[in-house]
Amino acid sequence: MLEQDDFMALSKMNFDSSEEQRLVLEQVDRACREIRPIEEKCYLERRRNEMVKPIFGKAHMLGLPISRKYGDGQGADMVTYTMAMERIGREGTGVRTFFSVHIALGQLTIQSWGNEEQKQSILPGATKGDRLLAFGLTEPNSGSDPASLTTSFEEKDGKFVISGQKTWISNGSIADSVIIFAYPKGVREGMCAFIVDKKSEGFSTKFIENKLGLPTADTSTLYLDKVEVPKENLLGPRGKGLPVAYSGLMNGRLSVAAGCVGVMQDCLDEAVRYSRVRVQHGKKIGKHQLVQRHIGIISTNLEAARWLVLRAAFTKQKFAENPADVELRDAADLAIAKAKYYAANASFDAANRAVQVFGANGYSFEARPAQHLADTRVTSIYEGANEILEQKIALGALGREFEAYS
Repeated sequence: MLEQDDFMALSKMNFDSSEEQRLVLEQVDRACREIRPIEEKCYLERRRNEMVKPIFGKAHMLGLPISRKYGDGQGADMVTYTMAMERIGREGTGVRTFFSVHIALGQLTIQSWGNEEQKQSILPGATKGDRLLAFGLTEPNSGSDPASLTTSFEEKDGKFVISGQKTWISNGSIADSVIIFAYPKGVREGMCAFIVDKKSEGFSTKFIENKLGLPTADTSTLYLDKVEVPKENLLGPRGKGLPVAYSGLMNGRLSVAAGCVGVMQDCLDEAVRYSRVRVQHGKKIGKHQLVQRHIGIISTNLEAARWLVLRAAFTKQKFAENPADVELRDAADLAIAKAKYYAANASFDAANRAVQVFGANGYSFEARPAQHLADTRVTSIYEGANEILEQKIALGALGREFEAYS
C-alpha cells in the first residue's frame, strides 16, 4: 500500500531545462541577437537574408538534432531542438522557415530514411552549411493532397529520369539538394522519394516574388525536365515515398509550431514594451483596460501553445527512440497536429492584437508586429492547412472509420 510520501512522489514533474539545454539556448540566443538587425534591414528591403547560414553555422546550429556522427551534428533531442526553434521564431518566420526546411524536412528525413552511404554523403555537409536542403512535395495542383501529385519518373539506362514541377518550395533556389517526390510514369501508386542534385541537367528554379510575407526567405518553383538521378539516390524503400513525405511533415509541423510560439513571445514583448511608453488620454496605454485585454489574451495563449508544443516534442522524441511503435507514431502525429494547429492560429491572433495595441504605428513593416502579422498568415496553410489538421484531430477522437476520404 502506498504511503503519503509515495503519492507525493507520483505528483512530481520536472519543467526545468537541463544544463545542456541552457548552453544550447545561450548559443542560439547569441546568434539571434546578431541576426536581428540584419533581418530587420532585409525585411524592409524585401530581400533574402543571406546571413542566416553563416551566423547560425558559426553557432553550430545547422545540424542541431542530427547525430554527432555526421559533420557538425549536435545530437540534440527533439525537445531541445523545439526550444531552439521557439527562440529563433522570435526573430521572424522567415528565419525560422530556413531551419524548418533545411533541418526538419531535409536532414531529419534523410537521417530517418537514408542508408548509411546517403547519410555520409549528405549530412556532414548539410550540418556545416556546405550543402543546403529543400523538400519538393507541393505542386501547382497538389497541396493538401500529396497523393495527387503528377511529377513522374521512369527508369532508363540504369538511372531514374524525373519530370515535373514543384512550387512554393522553401529554400528552393538556394538548396544544393532537394528531396523530390514522384510517381512511376503512368501509375498512380508506388510514390518514391529521391535525393536530387540541383546542378543536374534539366533542373531549373524560379524565385517566387510578391509574396504576402516571408520576404527574407527563399520560396521558389522547381522545374524538372528529364532530370537523371542515380539509382543510389532513391530515398527509403521503393514505393514508400508517401510514408517518407508524411514523416518529414511531422518534423516540419513541429518546427513550425515551435516557431509560432516564438512569434507570440515577440508579439507579447513588443506589445508590453509599447504599452509602457505610449501615452494617450493622459496616461500610458498599458493602463487602459482594453489594451490590457489584448496583452492578457496573448500571454495566456502563449503559455497554452508553448506547453502543447513541448508535449508534442516530448511525444515525438519517445517515438524517435521507438520507431517500430505504431501507437507512439500515431500519438506523436496527433500531438504535433494539435500543437501546430493551435500555435499557428494563436500566433496570427497574437500578431493581430499586437498591431492593434500599436494602433496606426503598427500599420507599418517598421513595426515588428506588422511583420509577424504578414508572415504568420502562411503558418495555417503550409505544413498542413488548418482544414486538414482539424480533420486529423477530429479523427483522433472519432476513430479512423470516420475518415473523410475513405
